[in-house]
Amino acid sequence: MRSGGHHRARKIIDIGSPMELVGRHCPARTVVLATDNARAEEHLHQIPSIDFVTRQDSLFTIKGWGDDFVTEVIRCLSENQIRVTDFRTVLPNLEDVFLKLTGHTIRD
Repeated sequence: MRSGGHHRARKIIDIGSPMELVGRHCPARTVVLATDNARAEEHLHQIPSIDFVTRQDSLFTIKGWGDDFVTEVIRCLSENQIRVTDFRTVLPNLEDVFLKLTGHTIRD
């Protein structure tokens, strides 16, 4: 404890397991995939729970909502026979939840 300094009052913002907190506060999911399929973007836009698609050459970043979002992306790729050379899911973590709730990073 620093003498003479004041300490910030702490309050509990939310409580739950890491997975529950992430699901509650950061429901967005992101999929990053690479494909040379010329019609991939058109097909990806058909996914119901999609938020947006950005494209940089053959790399697509697809953002959407809900637990079934990643499954819907995979289904879309499969039904349209879109061959991918890279596929990653980017799931939000506790740091993202903290930032959303407080406006600060954990290290601030």
